[in-house]
Amino acid sequence: MKNLVSVLCRGLGVADADANMVETQQESDVTVELSLPVADISRIDGREHRTARAVRQVLSAAAAAQNKRFHLVAKAKD
Repeated sequence: MKNLVSVLCRGLGVADADANMVETQQESDVTVELSLPVADISRIDGREHRTARAVRQVLSAAAAAQNKRFHLVAKAKD
């Protein structure tokens, strides 16, 4: 899942060097915490959070194929 998040972020113009990802798994739940610079958060959120919703749908579809649930948490770096 972490690789898929990385590919989607690169597609949105976020450099891998700027993004820090932490993946945690608990039973069938997968959570990826994505820490980005404040300037790049808007690329993931998009207008009216449509981009974030679309990214979450793609990731949820990939997780469903593996019988898992996926959660994406995007945070601004300090």
